[in-house]
Formats: sequence, C-alpha cells, structure tokens
Amino acid sequence: MPLRDPNNVGIWEIVIFGTIAAIGGLLGYLMRAMNNNWKITSARAALEAVSSGFVGILTMFACTAMDLDLMWSGFIVGVFGWLGAGASISIFAKIIRKKLGIPKDE
Repeated sequence: MPLRDPNNVGIWEIVIFGTIAAIGGLLGYLMRAMNNNWKITSARAALEAVSSGFVGILTMFACTAMDLDLMWSGFIVGVFGWLGAGASISIFAKIIRKKLGIPKDE
C-alpha cells in the first residue's frame, strides 16, 4: 500500500516543498556568489529562488510518484533547491531520457 496517494497532493504540500526549495536555491546562490566573489543582485537572487522553487515542486511530484516518504522527499527537494534549477533540471533530463528511452544528445 502506498504511503500517500500520488494523485492527491495537497496545495499546502506544494507550497511547503516549493518554499523549502526556494530557500535552498537562494542560499545556494548566495554561497556560490560569496565563494566566487560575484556581485550579488536582488534580481538574480529572486530568479534563483523562484526557479528553484519551481524545480522543487517538480521534485516533490517525482518523489510522490516514487512513493518516497515525506522526510526523504523533503531532503531531496532541499538538496535540489540548493543545487539550483539549472543543475537539477540537468539531472532530471538524464532520468527522463532514460525512462522514455530517448537517446542522449551527441
């Protein structure tokens, strides 16, 4: 029996996981910027947070579909948020290509 119904994800679950990822994305950007002596801009910080939040929601859907419990889902969403949207989508692209049998771009 599944831990939770993957077709019944509540709005609060989406908001909470999206927020966790957005915070992770913001913190990850700030740490990368500080470590590389980049100029921190509020526009870039907001973009990193929002895009990471979006990817966090996608990650939450994937975790739910794989029947992972909330703790593992939260952990994975947070790490993907920290990595940032670009790195996370790159990981997802590899998984999706393999799942759908799409050959790797040359």
